[in-house]
Amino acid sequence: MINHDNCWTGTIWITGLSASGKTTLGLQLREALISEGIRNVELLDGEELRKGLGKSYGFSTEERNAFAQDISQLAQECNERGNIAIVCAISHVREIRLKIRKQIARFTEVYLSCPVDVCAHRDYKGQYRKAFSGIYDNFIGVTEPYQLSDQPDLIVDTANGSREHCSTVLLEHTLAFLRSANGKALRD
Repeated sequence: MINHDNCWTGTIWITGLSASGKTTLGLQLREALISEGIRNVELLDGEELRKGLGKSYGFSTEERNAFAQDISQLAQECNERGNIAIVCAISHVREIRLKIRKQIARFTEVYLSCPVDVCAHRDYKGQYRKAFSGIYDNFIGVTEPYQLSDQPDLIVDTANGSREHCSTVLLEHTLAFLRSANGKALRD
């Protein structure tokens, strides 16, 4: 257990394609931090927030960008309350993530690298099948590319790494980020 007298805050922004493992790793990270004695953790999951924010968000790039900005505001509020925000969101536009990085004082971007074919194979909801058949106008990775940042703070290969390995790498990175004096995440 970590004994931390100061209240650690910051935002861990987990991004990547649909079915790349964002929610799974975000949930595991929250539980691992709690197990380490860090209890001031909130999970902001994009899919759940779409249902619970009381707004109707569409799936065009403009609507997705507005949604990412709304999540950013929630993460800032979470940090202002003295909590750690774990955000799980596709947020596929590089410029929007860069803007969010500038808005949030303590921010680390974690990109889950997973090819479209692997994500499609994992997709139990059938969204990729619908996207490949033309049902969706805007589906990231199929009809619109994911824009990788120039330098995400951490890249986790969820296609080739086990869930346990990916969780361990994410936890180690997060603890280093939270411990860092200036809020800058260590580059892996």
